[in-house]
Amino acid sequence: MQSAAFLLALGLALGSSTNAWAQAVSAPAMAPGEVQLKMPDGGTYIGTVTNGVPDGKGYFKDADGMQYEGEVRMGHRTGVAEGLFPKGDRYQGEWKDGKPDGTGKMSYMLGGAYEGEWKNGRRHGKGTMTFAGSGRRAEVRFENGLRVDVKPELPSRATTSANYSLSSSNAPVGSHIPNKVAHGPLPLDRGFAELTPDQQRFVRSYYPALEVGDDPPYPLRGAQDLYAGLSKLAGRLRLNDDVLLYVAVDADGKVTTVTTMGSLDPEVKRAIGTAAGLLGYTPGKCGGQPCGGVVPFNMKLTVSY
Repeated sequence: MQSAAFLLALGLALGSSTNAWAQAVSAPAMAPGEVQLKMPDGGTYIGTVTNGVPDGKGYFKDADGMQYEGEVRMGHRTGVAEGLFPKGDRYQGEWKDGKPDGTGKMSYMLGGAYEGEWKNGRRHGKGTMTFAGSGRRAEVRFENGLRVDVKPELPSRATTSANYSLSSSNAPVGSHIPNKVAHGPLPLDRGFAELTPDQQRFVRSYYPALEVGDDPPYPLRGAQDLYAGLSKLAGRLRLNDDVLLYVAVDADGKVTTVTTMGSLDPEVKRAIGTAAGLLGYTPGKCGGQPCGGVVPFNMKLTVSY
């Protein structure tokens, strides 16, 4: 039977290479007095223990790719440490029970950073924001993750359950219905200016350090050309993998770097990164002026027969 490739575009979360940040926090070499443990969730721990329980200082790598290195208190990730989250965000500072809590700095893969007070994994209290795109710094205040020092943008009514699709021109053998090769929560053939105001707010909501009133960069005519190409690649190579791309563009909309994350073969990653880099982009807008930024693509490649 004829195979057909499907590309699930899970939405805009986002040189072609593996993630350099992920390589920066790698498993340390074991020192005297340290042990290596296999954790119940499939992760790994390297560090000191007390009565067989992680305690003191150590390094965790979870099955989902989350990495933590620093203080440990009887199995709990509590104290001062550095963490690298699966999608590339990096946090340095105080933790409590595996979540940022106290004071610390989060550097976001989509640009910008927040340094200040945290509670139960959320920005809570006073801090300093370095905004994505412009790099401008400002004192800010959050309550339970929501910024309260400025009037927030209206929340988007769009959801990830919305479904816009791209179909192939060829129907499967024995059928008059074209294959759906890509689908996602946003129109696949429209640039940012062509989206509805609600859809634009939906895109902006993915950026944790975007200043109110600014816009992120976006595919010039949507991402359908990329999705169509990757669906053919998935069919040819029979790929069944999650892929996360981060495309950095400058103030002219030119691609500067493409970071490809996932468990795919390095050559396949390079091919996907090259395809994403060839897609046209509009730059972001910061204070009404063009600025650079990062476009994320979070995709699942599958093949159906």
